[in-house]
Amino acid sequence: MLRRCQASDIPGIYEVEVRSFKPDDIYSVELLKFLCAYCRDNSYVYATDGKVAGYIITCIEGNAAHVISIATDPEHRRRGVGKSLLCTALKLLAEGRVGEVFLEVRVSNEAALRLYKAAGFEVAETLRNYYSDGEDGYRLSLRDRKKAREFCHSK
Repeated sequence: MLRRCQASDIPGIYEVEVRSFKPDDIYSVELLKFLCAYCRDNSYVYATDGKVAGYIITCIEGNAAHVISIATDPEHRRRGVGKSLLCTALKLLAEGRVGEVFLEVRVSNEAALRLYKAAGFEVAETLRNYYSDGEDGYRLSLRDRKKAREFCHSK
């Protein structure tokens, strides 16, 4: 079940963070609380059996939606959770509420890159030494409303 992020979801979101990211990339509980509240209108959790299976935090920055963080618990991957979460951000573009959706991702995160490329994202910029361990990142961008709609309505 997809629903808006609530303060009570923070422990579950943090658990998904710990299980999904490298130690230096994990957001603190305090930062997650702030982001969930500050970007509440566009931040969601995907819950199954009362547990957080994944989450997305999207903040509006001018005429763009910035996906600050998105993750699916390893036990729930390849079941459409990530796509459902990503589509909450893409809906903002498809409906014309923003002109762009963008995010950052490790160059080595092949599974995430496959999802984002399937949605129509393109590399806008390579971010040298973006991550704390020195790995590069990509800033990906999607401006095509039609692609956003098609991706979110495909099986």
